[in-house]
Amino acid sequence: MIPQIPQLSLFLSYALLLLLAMYIFVYIPNKKRHSAQKHMLASLKEGDEVITIGGIVGIVSERDGDYVTLLIDKEKEVHIRVVLYAIRQIKAAKP
Repeated sequence: MIPQIPQLSLFLSYALLLLLAMYIFVYIPNKKRHSAQKHMLASLKEGDEVITIGGIVGIVSERDGDYVTLLIDKEKEVHIRVVLYAIRQIKAAKP
């Protein structure tokens, strides 16, 4: 006869396996993404063309702490001030 595995140890092994899978598939990639975004925002400088989380494309004209002023339209001199963490990506530096 095959010995019965206690239900508690089976439950704990499944719970441990689930926690390990969550750590591998959720926490580690999220940590890498957060680190990459932090590095990108630290390297942000005047003249960089950026895209915000709202889809606004502009050129960084000033950086003041947690805020960034973007030049939206050169001809009309339209500026917008956004929170630094609203920057999704840096496209390229404008000379």
